[in-house]
Amino acid sequence: MAKIIFKGVNYKMKRIECFVMLFAVILLLVFVSLSSFAAEYPKEKVIRIFVPYGAGGGLDISGRMLASTAQPLIDQRIDVICMPGAGGQEAINFVMDQPQDGYAFLLTDYGPLITTALTEKVGYDLSDWKAVFQITEVVPTFFVKADSPIKDVNDWIAKAKAEPNVFSVGHGRYLSVPHLPLILFEKLTGIQNKNVPTTGGSEALAFVLGGHVDIGASVPSTIGATVKAGQTRALAVCSEERVPSLPDTPTMKELGYDVVLPAWYTIFAYKDVPEDRIEFIQNKFIEALNTESAKSMAKNLNIFLTPYGSKKSQEIYNATIENLKTLLSELKK
Repeated sequence: MAKIIFKGVNYKMKRIECFVMLFAVILLLVFVSLSSFAAEYPKEKVIRIFVPYGAGGGLDISGRMLASTAQPLIDQRIDVICMPGAGGQEAINFVMDQPQDGYAFLLTDYGPLITTALTEKVGYDLSDWKAVFQITEVVPTFFVKADSPIKDVNDWIAKAKAEPNVFSVGHGRYLSVPHLPLILFEKLTGIQNKNVPTTGGSEALAFVLGGHVDIGASVPSTIGATVKAGQTRALAVCSEERVPSLPDTPTMKELGYDVVLPAWYTIFAYKDVPEDRIEFIQNKFIEALNTESAKSMAKNLNIFLTPYGSKKSQEIYNATIENLKTLLSELKK
């Protein structure tokens, strides 16, 4: 058999060169894969927005309105999931435990996120949360069933002073957006009511309509439709000016009571979500709420749109923390 001889071939060098080339190809594939991963956001999975209150309340309504108008722009499904357990901490902890990749967000007011952290032990620092997008500013509103014998706020005060604890008031959970103004109002007037905490505005509304409580505390987006239908009657709003969706309802300040505690519905990301993904989401949400369809939907739902991006929303969030620290300290006196 003929012997084949390969002259001048260094097999050791050839193996090294092949290894280097293979390594380079692997690096290239990894780079392309990572680039594709970044470019694909948010195509990989559903975007989920978690609400720490029960279904049907103001936050749920606002979240679903935003999701329905933003989905076509983002070209990805957006689910709004209500998770009211553990005073709202179930939703908060769930978002904290998710991969910080921009697919799980928290939509809340200041109640579960801030006041709970200022009054109880929680598993996060307030600085851990990044404000992504503010949907709306909301106004706590006191209301009664349409046939209630309580004619107005002054009638409420007079009867409550004559007979302490005669009235029951359904509101959100302890120190929630509707509850804090009630505490302040009771402190200013010296009246006493039976406070009935609920999972949120929709349950408080159901309690009023069912005759289980005498008075409710919620927000216009939750009760607006029943006011228009003549089922409930708004007594007062806790803001500097009257609310466009309830133009005939006086402010507490007009009535002589300095109870001004507006709040916000804001979407938050946990601390390690990449900034570029936060920027992408906030831009799409701003674009969504500036469409005519969103404006029309918001008007029908009694939602006053204030579509602020991450920077301004963060400033409002930080200011709210300081304001609540002061308010809670004063209420203890």
